[in-house]
Amino acid sequence: MINSAGDTVVDGNAFREVIEIAHQMQGSSAVSELLRLSAALLEHCAYELARSDTRGQVSRIILISAELERMARDAAVQ
Repeated sequence: MINSAGDTVVDGNAFREVIEIAHQMQGSSAVSELLRLSAALLEHCAYELARSDTRGQVSRIILISAELERMARDAAVQ
């Protein structure tokens, strides 16, 4: 759905479903996938912040996202 400002608005149920699926994931392969998902969400958050006027945390969020990606790669190897 798109609001009057032209922004996409997502139903909260979609987020709850993703969280529920994440909670059902188990095992060592789940660790890597969950870290990758977290990194992707943070990276998109940084992108959206960069597009807005609130740019203060963008660099920090990108660094955290990169660290999660590194952890995901390490977890996939183990």
